[in-house]
Amino acid sequence: MKIEIDQSGKIEQTNKPTVIAFSNGKSGTILITSIEKQKLQKEFRRIGKTQAFVYQTFNVLIYLLIRKYISKLDLIIIDREYPGKENQIKDHICALFVKNGIKVDRKIIQFKEIGKSSKAHNLVWETFRNRKSGIKVNARDILSVLYE
Repeated sequence: MKIEIDQSGKIEQTNKPTVIAFSNGKSGTILITSIEKQKLQKEFRRIGKTQAFVYQTFNVLIYLLIRKYISKLDLIIIDREYPGKENQIKDHICALFVKNGIKVDRKIIQFKEIGKSSKAHNLVWETFRNRKSGIKVNARDILSVLYE
């Protein structure tokens, strides 16, 4: 199964929530509020990893969103949100799965502009506007995945 993943409300915009969605066949959404992102950012600053806040949060949100589908996925297309960081993002997502006993071939993760006609784009935008998501996470959820 192939899925596309899109984001609305960049993680670094801590005054807005962030929603990540996937679609194609199955679909799902994950949301973290601005307040929870601010808590996370404060924790990353406290431990001296300010630069890691955005990318590690993005990686964990994708991991939490697709983890129950990963065994059925043969192609994951992620919208190009952070050009220049894509190899790092891909490696970290794969590492999160390996840490939890699931081997993922990094070749199935690709980055492309998915565009406004994508079902993932429509789903992420609708969820961002309505604030109703399939999964809602808080700062503690993100940190527990990173530091368990």
